[in-house]
Amino acid sequence: METVTLKMERKHIALLKDQAKALGRSQAAVVRDLIEQHLAPKKRPSLYERAKDLCGTVRGPKDLSSRPLTGYGRD
Repeated sequence: METVTLKMERKHIALLKDQAKALGRSQAAVVRDLIEQHLAPKKRPSLYERAKDLCGTVRGPKDLSSRPLTGYGRD
């Protein structure tokens, strides 16, 4: 690992120390975690992951091709 020096305001240092103490981790580990959370590329959720709460909520025939068409070019 490489070493990085940061200049921070006292209020931010206090927040960092408090968070590190609350988590029982070093200040460097807290900073690494925050960088990972905010700067790492995010994986986009799949369409299923985004709509899985909707699965099974629509009622109707299981095979939509079995219903007669009315309108849409069929008179």
